[in-house]
Amino acid sequence: MIKNYLKIMLRNMLKHRAYLLINILGLVVAVSCSIFAIAFIADEYAYDQFHSKKDRLYRLNKKNVSINTGESFLTAETSGLMGPTLNAEYPEVENVARVMPWFDETVISYNDKKSKVGNLLFVDSTFFHLFDFKLLRGNPDKALVAPSSIVLTESLAKKLFGEEDPLGKMVTGLHEQEYFVTGIVEDAPVHSHIQYNVLMSWSTTVPGTGPLSYDWMNNWLGQTLITYLLLDEKADPRLLEKKFPDFMKSHFPERAESYFLYLQNFEDVYLYSSDIMYSRDTKSGSYAYVKIFGITALLILLIACINYVNINTAKATKRAGEVGMRKVLGANRKQLFTQFMSESFLLTIISSAIAFFVVDITLPYFNALTGKQMEISLLLHPLVLTGVAGIVLVVGLLSGTYPAFVLSAFQPSEVLKNSGKSKLSGHMPRQVLTTLQFAIAIVLIAATLLVYKQTNFLRNKPLGFDKEHVVVMNIDNAIEDKYHSFQHDLEQHPDIIATSACQATIGSGTFGTTVLAEGREDQISVNIFRTDANFINTLGIEMANGRQFNPLLATDSNALIINEAFVKLMAWEEPLQKQIRFSSDGEQYPVIGVVKDFHFEGLSRNTIQPIVMYIHPRNFTNLTARISGNNIHETLVHMERVWNKYEGRFPFEYYFADTWFDNKYKTEEQLLNTVTVFSVISILLACLGLYGLTSFTIEQRTKEIGIRKVLGATVSGIAVMINRKFVLLVVVAFIVATPVAWHFMNEWLNDFAYKIDMPFGVFGVALASTLVVTLLAVSIQALKAAMMDPVKALKNE
Repeated sequence: MIKNYLKIMLRNMLKHRAYLLINILGLVVAVSCSIFAIAFIADEYAYDQFHSKKDRLYRLNKKNVSINTGESFLTAETSGLMGPTLNAEYPEVENVARVMPWFDETVISYNDKKSKVGNLLFVDSTFFHLFDFKLLRGNPDKALVAPSSIVLTESLAKKLFGEEDPLGKMVTGLHEQEYFVTGIVEDAPVHSHIQYNVLMSWSTTVPGTGPLSYDWMNNWLGQTLITYLLLDEKADPRLLEKKFPDFMKSHFPERAESYFLYLQNFEDVYLYSSDIMYSRDTKSGSYAYVKIFGITALLILLIACINYVNINTAKATKRAGEVGMRKVLGANRKQLFTQFMSESFLLTIISSAIAFFVVDITLPYFNALTGKQMEISLLLHPLVLTGVAGIVLVVGLLSGTYPAFVLSAFQPSEVLKNSGKSKLSGHMPRQVLTTLQFAIAIVLIAATLLVYKQTNFLRNKPLGFDKEHVVVMNIDNAIEDKYHSFQHDLEQHPDIIATSACQATIGSGTFGTTVLAEGREDQISVNIFRTDANFINTLGIEMANGRQFNPLLATDSNALIINEAFVKLMAWEEPLQKQIRFSSDGEQYPVIGVVKDFHFEGLSRNTIQPIVMYIHPRNFTNLTARISGNNIHETLVHMERVWNKYEGRFPFEYYFADTWFDNKYKTEEQLLNTVTVFSVISILLACLGLYGLTSFTIEQRTKEIGIRKVLGATVSGIAVMINRKFVLLVVVAFIVATPVAWHFMNEWLNDFAYKIDMPFGVFGVALASTLVVTLLAVSIQALKAAMMDPVKALKNE
């Protein structure tokens, strides 16, 4: 029986090679896209799964409600005393680990070997108890206890020490302090949202204990670090959350009405943090994009299935004679149904096998498209293998059930008399499926255009300062101590227009504090900018009132410049010379100028926060240089020469501010590229199926076309007649697709603080594009049929 089935399958495939190729090509492409989607999803969900206590781990987040405007946002930043106090007062909290990623890269040196590294984390001594990062050398109970203790990654240790044993050795690190190497840890796993190169003991920062003495990391006010909680096995996280308001009122009453703590599952941190600001540079993905990726791949798979169903039901009448004869010879409907389902599954299995080879070849291109670093071994992941098996089963059933039902239902008496043709042709189901194909194509085209427009909007929306031709470089103590000389030497080049130093890094946010302003009794939350006198001029920020800082006026070191948001909040008609007092030191300072509002962090928030700027002579972390844009290479060579004069330890490194802001939208760029590729694939697959379906439609209407030509029909008239039905299906698909696309596209746009209005034009372009592609695919066959010799056509019929 099986041998007979295989023989019939092979004979039928060879008889209709062109349509076999269409089916296989469509399924191979669709299954390949599905494999990529499954592998992508498996890779995203693999993050943080290696921690044995992940089910009991939570990140302590908070909802910030502005005391100024009532605006709220989510943040992962907490204060240094929150975690330890929760651990001490609530038995539900078994343990706690604080993680403070340092702001900038730092130099770690041993003898004459040096390395500039990022991802330096200050962590509690409990770090290795909460997380399963492998400590290769050292004692996990003691490695991060003592002040000045440092744990290096395996790769960094090899770079600094070679084959020498690093334990107990002293290295020079942050702020030129000396630290003892107490452990060697594995390099941070790729699938970890916590990334590190250096781990330093928290006790190093405790005032009176450690050499760095960072009070802001060890009090209630500073909100700059991440807190992880390990809950007791019997603890209910939701019940614990209900105790947080009383906890805040007891320990931090001045923020009890603006900070609302909550717990986030540790396993959710990587994928479900896109709406959480200030996650302190932890690695993150996006569940929304995982969902979009998966749905798009499913839609492509559906298009391929529709192609198979349409082509096989369309050619059902060609196999009617075979079915009729087999039924006369004793075959029952069950046997025929099994045969046709077997053909569907065999074709799906063959296509899936080919798809694996296609994925192997195209994986590097997929990685480049999505920014991933997946290896071919991921295809052996249980989720991927299970997914492919599911695809074979589902596609086999979807593609084979309806054609098998149609074919096995043929009545031998009607078939052998060549009657009942109209009953067996299945026009209506094919029209519905073809309409669905068109609707999917319209949705994907519209989505691609929307993502392009939103990404372009984000890239080009004015930020309130001129980010073009701005060079940014990080500076440390070696340059900071000689900053004015360094700045003077830089500005000797004619193409360097201005330079400025600031404690905040462009695009990365700044520090916050509270102030008391003249005319208001309650405190105001503000962002602060510690800069030199040339900051406003260098960035091209416009003044709205008053003047900039003047380096020649000593009194300006005790003066402030605020932004329009501050003035609006205070409802000041005349802000100049108003007094503002910082809550931290109680000193009053006059306002000498007002700048127009600007987006220093990019477009991540709906409203611009009140800002206070003042001159601060120390602790600059970066220097910004505005260059003319002429002779960029020569200008950078000059900057490198000056850098080497003052900083002989490390090479000159820099970035352009506009490039940095463009990279902020890298995720949207990758989404755009992916959706564009998938849209093109969906259109090509739809055209492929449409080409095959049109061929069968014309074959069935050969006699009609011949008679029409004999009666005087023109070539263009026949082409219009054939195209008319497909154009109508595209219009119906547009009516169906538009509200669906509108809903999901609007939902995606709502995730952005700044977004375009829903563009009606994208739907018109999607309709026009689908119509053009459809007319091209159908017209090729239609014109071929219209130009056929009518005598030959009628003779063959």
